[in-house]
Amino acid sequence: MRGNLREYSRIAGLMLAASIGGGCATMSESDCVSADWREVGRNDGLEGRRQTQLGRHYDACGKYGITPDRNEYMAGREAGLTVYCTQDSGYWEGRNGDGYERVCPASSEPDFLSGYRAGQSLYEAVQNIVSVQGQMESAKARIRSLEDEIRKLESPDDESDAEEKKPAGNIDDRRKEIRKLKDELDSLRALRAFAVAEYTQALARARNLGYPEEFRLDLIL
Repeated sequence: MRGNLREYSRIAGLMLAASIGGGCATMSESDCVSADWREVGRNDGLEGRRQTQLGRHYDACGKYGITPDRNEYMAGREAGLTVYCTQDSGYWEGRNGDGYERVCPASSEPDFLSGYRAGQSLYEAVQNIVSVQGQMESAKARIRSLEDEIRKLESPDDESDAEEKKPAGNIDDRRKEIRKLKDELDSLRALRAFAVAEYTQALARARNLGYPEEFRLDLIL
């Protein structure tokens, strides 16, 4: 499956960071003493971090009188970037909504960006759909609430209503708000249709690159 190498490398990098703290800006004294700087650099490369991350390691370990091995770190970082700066990696970075720090060399950046932009387009399309759908659900819930309040205001004063306090305000204001909310819903439906169209285009682009999409629109629409 495409992307497995990237995911495996990421997991390995995270395990390394947990064991030696190399991927963190605030390394402890024991982390600095035991750090394999080539592996620290490789982990930072796998995560797509900028070279300035090395400066953070200098700051962290300098407090303990320890200086990172720059040559080993840079060699490891370059190896990590070789894995990171691929189309597969770019796609999953974009699909997960992660940023890109412009760390890839000119030779591999086009491939990375090809995947990244495809994944990013899908991520943004899904986020737009979810956002619009959430606004629609909120408007519908408010309409139901207003209709319930109108029903209570219109009901006669009998024993069943005596135990339930009637809402303040008047019916006309509530009906006016309902009309406004229904107009907003019409606009939101149009926005949702546009967002779904963008999603469809982004999905086709991702599939053309060989990436299946598992997000199900039917679960939220």
